[in-house]
Amino acid sequence: MAVHKLVLYPAQVDSPPVGNAALLAALQAIGLVAAPACHDPASGYRAGEHFLQLVTFLGCSPAIELEPPADPVECERACASGSLCHIRLATGGNLIRFRADSRLPPPCCPRCRKAEDRWPALIERWRADPRENRWECRECCYRGQLFDLNFRHRGAFARSFIEIWGIHPAEAVPGETLLTTLGELSGGDWRYMYLQD
Repeated sequence: MAVHKLVLYPAQVDSPPVGNAALLAALQAIGLVAAPACHDPASGYRAGEHFLQLVTFLGCSPAIELEPPADPVECERACASGSLCHIRLATGGNLIRFRADSRLPPPCCPRCRKAEDRWPALIERWRADPRENRWECRECCYRGQLFDLNFRHRGAFARSFIEIWGIHPAEAVPGETLLTTLGELSGGDWRYMYLQD
């Protein structure tokens, strides 16, 4: 079963990672997250009291489950399947990671918007040697880094990720207050993408 997520990450790939403790404290302070979803932080955190003000839903009536089941086993199942909307922090220290939707379409050149069909091989080359991050567009000869490719809200490179489980693609976007809080914490802008694992 596919798990849908709205994922937030720093726009600047080389920005320092944000520690879980500082990130959690900031998200609790604005009311995005509350207590652990199933009495265990490894399962993620429940949506906080201001969750619906900090995440803007785009449809008429979103069908999301914010209240965890009382039974611990059912709660764990709901977290694992993504049927319970909850938040997980995924920071990887100094390591830059590439995260992408399982059905990622080819990313585009930031200048001419030509689709880059070589992207899987380029990502594998970078994973084998992170210094191999240079890229050139075959259409317009733009030269940059893999990080410059436009993954159209379906993939990103970062050191820190905030995963909001249970949100389908284009169902919701982070609100301005949430993005501002994250920007103040990290010293740079944040972006978002949709993942289906």
